[in-house]
Amino acid sequence: MVEEKLKRNIILALIIVIAIILLIFIIRPGIIGYTIYKQVKESNYSVEDYGEDIQDLKTKLLVSDTNLSSCSAFNKELLTELEKYSDKFSECNSELNALKTNFSLLRADLDQKNEELDKLRNEKQEEIDYLELQYDLLAENLANNLCCKAKVDNPDISSYKIENNMIICLEEGGLDISCLK
Repeated sequence: MVEEKLKRNIILALIIVIAIILLIFIIRPGIIGYTIYKQVKESNYSVEDYGEDIQDLKTKLLVSDTNLSSCSAFNKELLTELEKYSDKFSECNSELNALKTNFSLLRADLDQKNEELDKLRNEKQEEIDYLELQYDLLAENLANNLCCKAKVDNPDISSYKIENNMIICLEEGGLDISCLK
């Protein structure tokens, strides 16, 4: 008997739970529909106006979906182009870095060559200065020899000048001669 009572209570509890679940699924949409109906009545809209508004909203939703689709397609195209140009940018950036490295190497080589050229120029200038000094000393010695011999014939000779690679003895002006007796 206790078992039968327990079975009955379990069956009764199951029936009550099933009834509550059914009531929730059946009554809930009815309550929502009634609430919306009441709101429509209170807003001075007729059911036809409310239906038209819903239809307009559906149309606008369809237009929005269409716009979203075309925007999505355009976005995909832009992303494809962006990837393509991103790859090109990466290539150009790599090439730029290679050119910068090459330029740095060439710049260092040019600097080294300029230093070598400056060193060579200084060496040649020193050589020229030395040769000019030797030329001036040679010219002075030769002028002293020639003009001192000429001074024997003309005692007024006191200087010389070099013109057209020739020594000209002068009575005045020019470079002084030095005759030792």
